[in-house]
Amino acid sequence: MRKVKSLMNARPPGSANAPFFNAPAIVVYLTLAIVVAHAVRLLLPQQPEDWLFYQFALIPARLSLMVDGGGNTAAYGPLSLLWASVGHVFLHVDWMHVIMNTVMLLAVGAGVTRRFGAARFLTIFFASAIGGAALFFLVRAPESAPAIGASGGVSGIMAGAFLIMSDPRATWPVLLSKSFLQTSAAFLIINIIMAFAGPAMFGSGIAWDAHIGGYVVGAVLTASIAARQ
Repeated sequence: MRKVKSLMNARPPGSANAPFFNAPAIVVYLTLAIVVAHAVRLLLPQQPEDWLFYQFALIPARLSLMVDGGGNTAAYGPLSLLWASVGHVFLHVDWMHVIMNTVMLLAVGAGVTRRFGAARFLTIFFASAIGGAALFFLVRAPESAPAIGASGGVSGIMAGAFLIMSDPRATWPVLLSKSFLQTSAAFLIINIIMAFAGPAMFGSGIAWDAHIGGYVVGAVLTASIAARQ
C-alpha cells in the first residue's frame, strides 16, 4: 500500500510441484478485479475519479472530523468508513503499484487458498485490509496523506502463507515458532526500511503501518481458522 502517491508459493502437502503462478481461480479473479478497477479508474473523467478517491481512499482528515463530531459533511460515517476500509484495496497509484501488489498476491495466495478454500482466503484478505486500515488510522496524524492499495490485504495473505510454510497445520503454536518469528522480523525490518526509502524509490510514501496491521491480522486469523479445522 502506498500513501498517495503510497515468495513464494506456499505449498500444502501434495502440491510440492505446483507451478509458481498456477493460482486457484479465486486468486486470479481477485487479481483481475484489482487490475480492471485500476484500468477503469484511468478511463474515468476527472470528476468521477476524484469522487472514487474521496469515497474509498484512507483519508486521516476525514476520520479526525468523525471523531471530533460536529456533523461536518466531510467526516466519515460508520458505513463510509467501512467502505473505505475495504474499497481502498481496489485503488492504486499507477501500474507499477498494481503490478507489485498483484504479483505478490498471485505468489502467496495460492498456498493459502489450497489450504483453507476460497471463502476463507477472501476472509483473510479483506479482514487484513481492514486491520491494515485500522492501524493506519490509529498511527497517522489528521494531516497525513491518504493511502490506497491492496498491500494490507496482501500482507495478511503473506502472513498466512508464511505460517503454512513454517508448519502446514498453521495453528496457534506456529505463531511462536522460530521460522515464523524470523520471517516476521524480516518483514518488519523491510517495512521500516521502506518507510524511509519509499519516497526516493517510488516517489511516494509507503504505508508501512497498513502493511504491519494487515500482517498481524492475517497471522492471527489464519491461526484461528486452522485451529477450528
